[in-house]
Amino acid sequence: MNPTVKIPLWGAILINVNIVIGSAFFLHSQKISSATGLLAPVAWLLCGLLLFPLIIVLAHLARTYPTAGGIYVYSQKQLGQFWGFVSGWGYFIGTIAANAAVLHAFSSEFQKLSVTQNFFATTGLGGLWFDLVLVLIFTGLNLLNIEFLERIQIGFTILKAIPLLLIVFALPCLFNLENVTSAPIIWGGFAHTLPLVLFAYVGIEACCAVADKIQDGQRNASRVIFISFALIMSIYALLQFSLLCIHGTAAVDPFTSILPMLTSNQAVITWGNGLINLAILASFLAGFYGMFYFNNWNLYAMANDNSILFSQKLTTLNSHQVPWMCVMAQSILIVVFLGITSKTEYLSTMADLGTIVAYLLSALAFLTLRKSMAGYCALGSCAVLMVICGKSLLESGLHLLIPFIIVLGIGLGAHYAHEMMKKH
Repeated sequence: MNPTVKIPLWGAILINVNIVIGSAFFLHSQKISSATGLLAPVAWLLCGLLLFPLIIVLAHLARTYPTAGGIYVYSQKQLGQFWGFVSGWGYFIGTIAANAAVLHAFSSEFQKLSVTQNFFATTGLGGLWFDLVLVLIFTGLNLLNIEFLERIQIGFTILKAIPLLLIVFALPCLFNLENVTSAPIIWGGFAHTLPLVLFAYVGIEACCAVADKIQDGQRNASRVIFISFALIMSIYALLQFSLLCIHGTAAVDPFTSILPMLTSNQAVITWGNGLINLAILASFLAGFYGMFYFNNWNLYAMANDNSILFSQKLTTLNSHQVPWMCVMAQSILIVVFLGITSKTEYLSTMADLGTIVAYLLSALAFLTLRKSMAGYCALGSCAVLMVICGKSLLESGLHLLIPFIIVLGIGLGAHYAHEMMKKH
């Protein structure tokens, strides 16, 4: 691959949108309607407003430091080597945990499909074995160039658009004003749905990791963040309102229940819902693939700064200009995480904590550059995120912290040992 080849602006936006819009919305959209009633679309807008100061901060930092590694680089440049490593390593392992959760969710749902159940039952390749197969496949894909990633994301986008377009086309036929007028306004539902909504926005900062690979990255990286965030927030709110118009607050599958409402033809329903399920599963892989690729560059940035063990190996690029040792390291860690636990609550907690730590340090890094209202508001956003995460931990059990603390501690210990070795 020619190292001068860059991702065009709209290609980067497409990848960023694909990373964010996916499993979280498909799995939880109807839960949000049931929990908040008429306020369901508002939940997406309010969370968007909560995150907006952070978006401003990240966009400014991406313009200031249009290099590989993003989140790590911001803290390292402004707060110093140690806090840069805390931010970079916390974000790196948080992203791995999120990737492990998404991959396992895809694996579990794929094995439940009627066309695959018999295969997995007879071969015994289900469970974590299939997770391992998927990790190997995506390890290979991540060793290819970023142009291949862009092409694959176009395919994922086409598939992902199927259930979303179904809502748009079905709305005029299935619109029921009574679903809207009779929907209760449940303010208390925000407390239960806010973590779900916030988790659905995680990944909006992913393009920061490859700002140097975007055409005119110094200007366009920030544009990617702003434009993709505006698109994502609008899509979420409009689709949630559309689902409310079609289903109200009924506890149904919001996507596979649409075709039976439009036709009684069983062949159309069977094949159509099969395609919808395939498209939703593809959305899992779109987010996983994009985040996996971008996260390699977070580790590369730490290694390029010689702040981690085996830095020289981790910065070695293959013929496609990909840090292949970073790919291998991330693949191994995903398998390790899945070996520790495949429970979504554990992995989601690790993902939330790693992301919040990185957000907080990025906000502080921005404030050292510019004392502005956006920076202080971003700190406020981080405080709210911490409260939400803390509340979730108290309800689910503080033991969920254990895997994150162990892996974070191992990384910090390795960083300290590496710094001592450099001094001697």
